[in-house]
Amino acid sequence: MPECTNPVQCQTAKREECTCGCDGANHSILRQLLNNPETQADGETKLAELKSQQTELKKSKRVERRKRRAEARKAQAVT
Repeated sequence: MPECTNPVQCQTAKREECTCGCDGANHSILRQLLNNPETQADGETKLAELKSQQTELKKSKRVERRKRRAEARKAQAVT
């Protein structure tokens, strides 16, 4: 599966079109599970897992951005 740029928003979307990086491959998958009473518990579990994964992803991306900025500042200070 292609990776979403914002997985929680994409996979729980109610609208028809997908503006995410997955180009619609993952679009509204969890919404279908959450709307069906028989699969709602499974959908909520998957949503909780997805939220925790997204939190970790945000943290790692933030660390990477900070490192790049620090390196850019060092390079700029040397010049």
